[in-house]
Amino acid sequence: MMNENRRAKDAANRPSIFIHHSTAGFTLVEIIIALTIVAILAAAAIPMLKGFNDERLAREPVAVLMKLAREARFRAMTEKRPYQVALHATGFTASRYSNPYLTRAELLERIEISKNPPSEQQGIEKNDLENGGGLTKTTQLTLAPPPPKYDEHWTENYEAPPDMKLAMQFWFDTDTTYLEGDMVKLWVFQPSGVSQPLKVHVERDRATFDVEFAALTADIVKESVDLR
Repeated sequence: MMNENRRAKDAANRPSIFIHHSTAGFTLVEIIIALTIVAILAAAAIPMLKGFNDERLAREPVAVLMKLAREARFRAMTEKRPYQVALHATGFTASRYSNPYLTRAELLERIEISKNPPSEQQGIEKNDLENGGGLTKTTQLTLAPPPPKYDEHWTENYEAPPDMKLAMQFWFDTDTTYLEGDMVKLWVFQPSGVSQPLKVHVERDRATFDVEFAALTADIVKESVDLR
């Protein structure tokens, strides 16, 4: 009898292997509240995402200008000769620096040449020491290696969107100048990598940007955005 009572007591203390599931579900009121919260969050997020996308699209000219400036600066330092970014009413053009009074017509001609660069010069004289054409070696001394060949016609052009208005100001300018008509302004990068500090004002339908570029790095050091 005592053994039976002990077994019954042990069985009562043993944890049950059955798990009881609650059959209670969400009420209609709780579902409506949850859906309302989701709708409010979605309504708040959509304008924010649209604003980010609008700013990204409006900021494209600024991003392209920074990219061209970095490329021109890199080439100037690598090749030890100046490069430039030409700012004009229809966009930006990066190329070698050759003329401080570059006109719009000359710039367009340079862009066309870069699309179809001329082939290497033919008919080089056989005694041209720089190119080593047809030389008869009369000494055992090693000839100096030829200078590295660079792309003389490298040009990158950015066509501005129709709604863009561009203004700029160098450190020596007293006022901001809007680029209109055939006006061309040159942002020159020296072989040391140094350039003129530049402020750029970009107006578009979606936003207005005021950007300041550093003289030593051509990076943006100050920027203000006015979304519309």
